[in-house]
Amino acid sequence: MMSDSFSRKALKGHKLQILSEIKRSDGLSVGELCKRVKLSYMGIKQHCVALEREGFLATCRRPKLVGRPEKAYRLTPRANEFFPNEYTQLTCAILQTIADLYGPATPLKILYRIYQREGERAAREIGEVALEERIRQWVAMREVQGYMPEVRRPEKEGDSWVVVEYHSPILPILDLYPVVRELEKRLYEQVLGVPVIREEARPNGLYRCSFLVFVPMPPPSMVSETPQENG
Repeated sequence: MMSDSFSRKALKGHKLQILSEIKRSDGLSVGELCKRVKLSYMGIKQHCVALEREGFLATCRRPKLVGRPEKAYRLTPRANEFFPNEYTQLTCAILQTIADLYGPATPLKILYRIYQREGERAAREIGEVALEERIRQWVAMREVQGYMPEVRRPEKEGDSWVVVEYHSPILPILDLYPVVRELEKRLYEQVLGVPVIREEARPNGLYRCSFLVFVPMPPPSMVSETPQENG
């Protein structure tokens, strides 16, 4: 597999942008890509055909309300090499070596401490702000770290915020040490200060992770009863 930096140098411009847009979706048609990438229909089509031929895209058929199903493009697992994952394999090797030398519990302690410190740092940097602003700043941090997050606002009062991460730059570590799933959940809760549910899926061999962020309900208002006067 090519390194992240080499992959991005090898594939630039519109092709990389097309892969990035599809990465943040469950599949996109050429028409949908035209709305996201500043390129003509034929230009998008030609790039998609080339990426499919190179093994980075696959096609599927999506039903429409009216008319024939439309073709949509989705990523193949091979396309993951174009997204951040540098040093992850080295980190896995280091953690496994530490386990060999100091016992299997030692890497878990190290990971726990790393996530605890990251939560403390992020919470301190964000500060005491409203939940919506905390989510906005935290998602910006995760974007820089390569998780490709997307925020979905509550549709109605009482609904949860949802943060969907379309990539995990530490996926090999996550698979080697499943406890990282719980550590990620705790990290979100530490930074945002509210309960969170983490839900992970691997559609078509790819990665999606949703964090349901619960909005705290305001305390019931205290209604003072005015004593009625007699007679």
